[in-house]
Amino acid sequence: MATMERTRDEVLRLLYERGECSVADLAEAIGVSDSAVRRHLDLLEADGLVDTRLERIPRGRPITRFALSAAGEEDRAAEHYQRLLSRLSPALVNLTPEEIRGQSGREILDRVFDHVAASVADEHRGRVTSSNLDERVQQVLSVLTEEGILREVEDGGDFYRLKNAGCPYRSTAMETAACCSADRRTIELLLDVPVEQVMTLADGGHQCEYLVSKGAPRGARHDDEAANTAIAGGLLPVVAQTAQKGTTTQR
Repeated sequence: MATMERTRDEVLRLLYERGECSVADLAEAIGVSDSAVRRHLDLLEADGLVDTRLERIPRGRPITRFALSAAGEEDRAAEHYQRLLSRLSPALVNLTPEEIRGQSGREILDRVFDHVAASVADEHRGRVTSSNLDERVQQVLSVLTEEGILREVEDGGDFYRLKNAGCPYRSTAMETAACCSADRRTIELLLDVPVEQVMTLADGGHQCEYLVSKGAPRGARHDDEAANTAIAGGLLPVVAQTAQKGTTTQR
């Protein structure tokens, strides 16, 4: 029974971290047979935790690909919701009268999540120590993997593409864009360079994705006009290419 539970948990973990997978993908990663993985997937689908999709290929039979359902993702994200709740209360307490005076509820919510982003960055800043951007990207990836915000980085030549196939708090992100903006802001604060958010799961993309130019000036921010002008030539073609693969957004 313990072995079955471990395999089930591994299946859920891999689907959460990697997104869509085939039976063969999961079996290879876990080190068990295809039939063992298939049994778990059948049970998880019956419990409403997994969805399936047929992927047609030019030759041969279609491949069934599995992904966490909304319920499955929420189940895996319980720890991240606890962290978010623990940060929201101090964020509310720390709002100044100037930040809320004359502001709409949505604008106040944006300020709250700005404080949450700063809190996450402050908590992990001591582990992001390198002055080299390549090393700093790897350090940020490490600490924000623990937060559920990032899972993978890809070197795109003139830029880094930071990705996450899961969402640490999808239902909240579906309700307010401030949640996704806070994740982008956290990455930016830790890297100390502008970060462009080009795709989100909440907006219908197949993953959350961020772009970081290797030529970005340190200390600049996403809303810094001079910095954005300097990097736009390198990032805009990439954003256009990304748009062909899924929904794009820039916040």
